[in-house]
Parts: sequence; structure tokens; C-alpha cells
Amino acid sequence: MTQDILMSSDEPVAHTSDTSSKQLQQFCLLAKTAHGSAILELIKQVLEAPGVYVFGELLVMPNIEALKEGDNVKYYNTLNLFAYGTYKQYRQKPEDYLELTAAMQKKLQHLTIVSLAIQNKSIPYEMLLEELEIDNVRHLEDVIIEAIYAGELEELNRNNIIHLMIY
Repeated sequence: MTQDILMSSDEPVAHTSDTSSKQLQQFCLLAKTAHGSAILELIKQVLEAPGVYVFGELLVMPNIEALKEGDNVKYYNTLNLFAYGTYKQYRQKPEDYLELTAAMQKKLQHLTIVSLAIQNKSIPYEMLLEELEIDNVRHLEDVIIEAIYAGELEELNRNNIIHLMIY
């Protein structure tokens, strides 16, 4: 028995990007003037914020780019991980990143599903179990459902929906 996730654009999913976009804009405005501990706290807040799944705009801000060097490099690395990395990358070198809260961990797992869905039309459950370091299918299905509910998978394309297929 093989279980896969197939991407399809046959059915629309409710779209939440307006709210996400407004939240991201607010974080970007705050980031323009934040320095020191304020910018560090802002990074934590954006990583935990429900509805914010895009981080590239923050990474190019000069005061955040400045974090690449020095004592607070973990903040930059973690933000970059959420923008371009995966949960597996975090687990391979956790010392390079901030310690993730439960909300951050869940968001990174959801974003990892999105990354895999972009790269693969069909994602075997075995791949997801390994990439997300989840030990049972029921928990994996819960994570997938949460990602769909949160609208993160929908961010790929306004008409994408996940179909769970059992062969």
C-alpha cells in the first residue's frame, strides 16, 4: 500500500493571502526601524505569527542582513531557514539556529511540506515521514490537515488542493 499526496488545481481553497500580506507589511514596517533586541524580538514574532509564511522581504532589510555577522547570527539563520530551508535541515544542525518553539516547529514542518510539494507532484508518505521526522502516519496526516487548514499549502497557487490518495 502506497500513500501519496497529489497536487491538483481542480478545486479552489479559501484564500488567506490578504491577511498574510497585511501582517507581513506590518512586520516589514517595524523591521525598518528596529535595532538591537527589538529586531531580535521581531524575528521571533514573525516566525510564530499565524498567517505569515513569507520571509524573503525581511531577509533583504539592511538591519536584518547585518545579523549575518556577530553574536546574533542564529536569528538570521533561522529566518533564512524559514524562507528557504526545511525541517530536516534544522534537525541536522540545530546549533546553527534558534531553539524552535512548538509554534515555530509546526510552521517549519508546514513550510517543508510546501517546499516538497513545489518540487514533487507526488510526495510519498515515507518521504514526508522522513523529512518531518514524524514516526506515525496519523500524526503526519494531522500535520498535513493543519497545513491545509492554515492555508499554507494554498499559498502555492490559489487553486491548489491536496488530495490524499491510497493505492
